[in-house]
Formats: sequence, C-alpha cells, structure tokens
Amino acid sequence: MAMDTHRDLGPQLEELRAKGLFCDVTMIFPRDGGRSMHVHRNILASCSEYFRTLFTFNMTTSCHMEVEIPGISYGDMEAIVRYAYTQTADLSPSNIESVIVTADRLNVLGLLKACEEFLLSHVSIENVVGMLKIAKYLHCPVLEESALTFILRNFVDIARNSNEFLQLTPDELAQILRTDELIVEREDHACSAVVRWVDFLPDIRTAFLPQLLRSVRLGLLSSTKFSDVIRKYSNLPIDSEASRLLHKGYELCLIRSAWRLQNVRRNVLLRPTSVSCSGRFRMNRVGDSETVHYSRFVFVFVFCCGHVTRYENKEASFEHSVAYHAMVSMGKILYVIGGYTTVKYLNSAKKYEPFTKTWIEIAPMHCSRCYVCAAEVNGLIYACGGFDGTNRHRSVERYNPVKNQWQMVSDMNSVRSDAGVCGVDGKLYIAGGFSGTECLNTAECFDPSTNEWTLLSPMNYRRSGVTVVAFRQAVYAIGGFNGSIRLDEVEKYYPERGAWFPVKEMIKGRSNFAAAVMESRIYVVGGYDGTGTTGHVEFYDSERDEWCEASSLRIGRSAASACTLRGLDNVKDYTFYGMEAHLYKLPDKGLDFFSESPRPSRHVRSLLRNRIAKKGNSS
Repeated sequence: MAMDTHRDLGPQLEELRAKGLFCDVTMIFPRDGGRSMHVHRNILASCSEYFRTLFTFNMTTSCHMEVEIPGISYGDMEAIVRYAYTQTADLSPSNIESVIVTADRLNVLGLLKACEEFLLSHVSIENVVGMLKIAKYLHCPVLEESALTFILRNFVDIARNSNEFLQLTPDELAQILRTDELIVEREDHACSAVVRWVDFLPDIRTAFLPQLLRSVRLGLLSSTKFSDVIRKYSNLPIDSEASRLLHKGYELCLIRSAWRLQNVRRNVLLRPTSVSCSGRFRMNRVGDSETVHYSRFVFVFVFCCGHVTRYENKEASFEHSVAYHAMVSMGKILYVIGGYTTVKYLNSAKKYEPFTKTWIEIAPMHCSRCYVCAAEVNGLIYACGGFDGTNRHRSVERYNPVKNQWQMVSDMNSVRSDAGVCGVDGKLYIAGGFSGTECLNTAECFDPSTNEWTLLSPMNYRRSGVTVVAFRQAVYAIGGFNGSIRLDEVEKYYPERGAWFPVKEMIKGRSNFAAAVMESRIYVVGGYDGTGTTGHVEFYDSERDEWCEASSLRIGRSAASACTLRGLDNVKDYTFYGMEAHLYKLPDKGLDFFSESPRPSRHVRSLLRNRIAKKGNSS
C-alpha cells in the first residue's frame, strides 16, 4: 500500500521538484562544472541508505542545505532522482552502464534491480561479455549467472562474432572452456575460440596458450583441426608446454577411434561434458518394433564426435512395452502418445517430467492410435491418424496441457497411419502414410485458426513409415517405404513456395526410424532397412548438403520415437556425469597425465609430419 501511494504521488512530487518548490537540498556536481540540482531530502533518504547518511551527516539548523556529490555526473544523478520520485527508470543502451554503476555506488537497490532486469531483457551476442564483467564488478549474482548461462549456450556465435569476447581475461576464458555445461557442436569450435583470442594479441597472449589448451577437450578434436593448429604454432619450441599439450592431444585423437569411448573417459581430455559431450546432443527414445523384444525403457543417447553412448533410464521406464507410438517435447516435458503393447492398441498418453524423473498419466485420447504421429503447435499437441486394430483414422485430436483435455478437430482429407507430421510457423504439416490399401505421397496442412485442412502439392515419392521434421522453416520428409523398397530419398517443402524440393539422399534407406533436430543437424536413428532392424545412425549437415555417419547403436531398433529436450536444470543426471562418473576417479583440475608422456611417441611424430606435409602440399 505504501509503495502504491508513493507511485500515485510520484508525478506530483516530481512536478514540485521541477518547479523548485519546497526543495530543501541543493546537490552540487563538481564533475559538471558545479551544476546544481534541487531535491527533497526526505524523498532521496527514503530510497537509499547513502542519502540518509549523507543528509544526516550534513544536517544543519538551516532548513536548506548544499552538498557536493563528487565523481557522479548530473545525468546519472538525474536517473537516480527520477527513480526516487516515480519508482520508474528511464534506461537505454547508452546510459545503462553508467546508471547501474551509480545505483550500486549510491546503494539505490530498487534501481539496481531495475537495471539488472533491463540488462537481462537486452542480452545479446555482442554485449553479454560486458554484461558478465559488470555483474562481477558489482557483485550481482543473478545477473552474473544469467550472463554466464547465455555465454555457455551461445558460445560458438559469441566466439566468432563478438568483439567483447576478445576482452575476456585468460582466467575467464579458461573457466568457460572448462565448464561442463558449455554447448559446442564440435570441440573444434572451442579450439577455434582459443586461436582467435590468442591471435588478437599474439605477442602477449601466446604465453597463456598452455592454460587455455588444458581447458579444451583436446582428445575430442578432429585430426584436421589438430593439423591446422599444430602448423599454426609450429614456431613453438618442441619442448614447450603448449607444444607438448598439442602433440599429446593429437596422440589421443589418433587412438580415440580404436578405443571404446567409455574406456577412455577417465582421461580428462576425452571426458564428455554434462550436456552430452562436444555434440551436446540428447535424444530420448522409447520403444522397439522387433516382433518379440518390445522395449519399455527410456534410453538417453549421447552423441559425441561420431560416437554414441546409450544410457538406460530404469527410473523413467514404462510399466509395459510400447512401439509405434509418438513422442513430443513441449517446454521441459516429454509426452508419449498412443502406440501398441503387443496385445493392445493404446489410447493412453503419459508425460515425463525430467526434473522429478516421474511419469504421470494424462487424459486418454478419444481413439486408440497405433502408427500415430504427433507434433506440438502453439502449446497444443496434435495426434494425427493411426490404427486402432480395426480401422485406420483420418481423425485428429489435440491435447491442452493446461486443461488436461483432448479435443477433436477437423478430420484430414485422407486416412493416414504411419505418416509423419511437424509444426512450422503455427501450422501443422502431415505427409505420407498408409491408407489401408496403398502408401501415400499426399500432404496436407492444418490451420488452427480456421480449423481446416488444406491439400498441398504431393511429394515426389510415396512414403509410409516416413519421418517428417521441421528444419530451418521447411518441412523435411525423410525415408519411408514406397510399397516396394525402403527409401533413402529426402525432400523438403517450403510453405511460402508451395513445392517440394529434393535433398541429398541418406546413406541408408530405412522406414519407421527415429529422428530429431539438434545443433543445426537432423539426426536419424535406427529403423527397418528392408532386411531387419538397424542400429545405423547418421546426420544431415545442411551447410554441406550431405549425410554423415555417426557410430551405430549397439542394438538395432525401429518403430521408436525421438525428440530433444532443452534447458534442463538437472541435465547432468542424464549424461555421463549422472550415469557413470562415479565409476571413475576424475581429477578436478589439471592434466597431470601429461607428465607421464611429455613427448608424443615416435610413431605419432611421424604421422604428424606426414599429415602436415601432405596437407601443405595439397594447399
């Protein structure tokens, strides 16, 4: 109530101050040539202990006092006084730095909080490093944590494009690189960040190269990156610490492919980060289509530099086996919808809360749906088509998580089971499937605002068991079965162009596989290749328009489903650190094992010379 009263009176008090009425303090600003400002002492004293102490110390018998405010500009004090009178802050990118420093100095806590909120709402690639430095200087833990989190999640863009990145101290950069929550698609990006930082002032910063190299997972770098870096720093003495680090890391890089990844995790240079290694890719899967071995477990697959590690999460397991279901992530919640249990076609649905690691049954659908596809659009989950053991559906229903209710929407134009669906720009796109008599090449779009389905241009291939994903504002239809063979063909649909365009074909044809988008790549996992279930894993690199192989799963799986979850507060629980770290004694700091082998082996030195020489000739 007192605060509301203050806000109501604020404009009136500000008007009195502007007219100089009833003001009993004149503040003098030596920094601005003795410029003065008239204020009411009670108003300022009520917002800051600094002013309360200042006015008490300078108390005189006179009704009016003059005080000097050294080191603070008139403009910054104007922002402080405005806040004291109106509880509002006139903040902008041009004055925020000086105002927050002044608010901290004068102990105006309300304005300090307003400045923090302003900075948090304006964080960007270009200013976040400066924001982090301000937060440390002013001891603002909330702002510091938020800025650091933003840096960890956008490190690659910051390291490439931010000029402020070059102003990091070596200790700050090393701390960021060591952090297990750092998100980089490949460890090569972390090494490139070090090279850019050092090259800004090479005469000074080369001395910090060992400290920074120790903070990079050198064992996870590509051999090509190693060759480039070793050539770049070829003038370093062979016995220098930086040179030994590079050569030892390259030795580990060469032997990494010959060892199982989990056998070398005790080595710090090969340790995955908590956000699932340098790829930082987490894929949750439920289910398996093998005739006998249906799966009821949730698996977390961690991809790292071409390797894949599977963790079985027994705490998150279903109470029964399930396949041919759909899985959708929304926010930080995972939803599993419909499916088949070997004996029953399901209309049930569950959600998994990763933080509490619990499954919760939600409202059942109106129809049983096996071979169902589902996607999220505008905070609602749409379950499309499917098969109930007798009939194939053209019906669609959507789930509202706030109301815990399913609602029927308009039917599709075609009966579809085993189709693929995704959401793009607030609309639902579905393609392919099986009608009961033939594999489909048709596609259609649902607009929630009109509750209508519209037929789209047909695909170039008939596809049942197809997977459809949204990627870079396009609808990608991947693989599937055309009635004769499992397809490796991929095509994409641009809504604004209204047509399908070919994409580079996959390495392996497949149907009924899992797919998810992460870190600017489309990953496809498992499926049926025409002869049996496969554990083959590959990803699409859109920049090069090509598919690349990743390590295969240990067990082939099809009719599974996959999705990605982002921003989990307890992400470590689902990766190496939550599943296996207790099995190894991991050193907290330093790479002491370098002392065991200060120089690379003779064989590795020979490989280094040959590879670098070969690359030099080719260039």
